[in-house]
Parts: sequence; C-alpha cells; structure tokens
Amino acid sequence: MLTTRDGRTHCLDGGTGLLLGMDPDAPRVTARDVLPAHSTLLLYTDGLVERRDEALDRLRRHAADLAHEPLDTFCDELLIGLGADSADDIAVLAVRPSPP
Repeated sequence: MLTTRDGRTHCLDGGTGLLLGMDPDAPRVTARDVLPAHSTLLLYTDGLVERRDEALDRLRRHAADLAHEPLDTFCDELLIGLGADSADDIAVLAVRPSPP
C-alpha cells in the first residue's frame, strides 16, 4: 500500500502473484511504481487485515491518518489500531523515500 504525504492511499497491485515461498520455479510478475518523496510504502502480512471484522479500507483510513507521523510511530499505531486483538502473526515494513 502506498500512502502519500497528503494522506491519499492506494494498493500497488501491478505485481500481484503467488505468495512468497510458493512454487519458487513459477514465473513472477514484475511491476514498477514511482514512490513520491515523503510517501510511505507499507508492506504487511495478512495478519494485519485478515479478520472477519476487518477490511482493507480500515487500513487505508489508519494509514491516511498517520501519513505525517514518523515511520516508527506510523508502524506502531497501525499495529495497535489494527492488530491488537489479532491471534495471527503480523509483520510490517515501511519505507519512506526522501527527496534527492
């Protein structure tokens, strides 16, 4: 998911394919997207959003609300807001490019 500095979010699904670790010999789709400066690229496991009462739009709202926070706060608050009651494992990785 990409969250811009102004809080717009969208999923980067151009390279969608098999899960990592599944059939390592299968061809993989690749994609390229421009990451604007100060945007946040969020990679996450399904444990963050895959619960019956949880939807991807809730993740988008939380990410948009946290767009101006430092990365550690961004990740911590997502985990608290979306993962606190999850029994599944959760991993998040966030990257925020800065201007050249």
